[in-house]
Amino acid sequence: MQINPRSIIAIVPAAGVGSRMGADKPKQYLMLGEQSILGHTLDTLLAHPDIDQVIVALHPQDNYFSQLPQSQHPKLTQVVGGGERADSVLAALNFAHKYNPDAWALVHDAARP
Repeated sequence: MQINPRSIIAIVPAAGVGSRMGADKPKQYLMLGEQSILGHTLDTLLAHPDIDQVIVALHPQDNYFSQLPQSQHPKLTQVVGGGERADSVLAALNFAHKYNPDAWALVHDAARP
């Protein structure tokens, strides 16, 4: 992954399993219209001209992300998230820091369209 100087990255913590909600899948994968909540989020971030890279932090046993059409987008990178939201954000920041320690980062929750 190549991130240019002064680049902007978007971090999407998506490692939650939605256990409190009691659905059959994590809430970021629930449908909102024609696609998942996470799909809407990724479409918006990936299409933004000022965002150079989108890093999605996923649960280690995520079985849904690879089914999203956005999962193969060239601006998208996957990292393993942690047990808490902060752990997932930190994992993505650590990954991005290896390539460009001066990049600006924004964080957008996966289950907030």
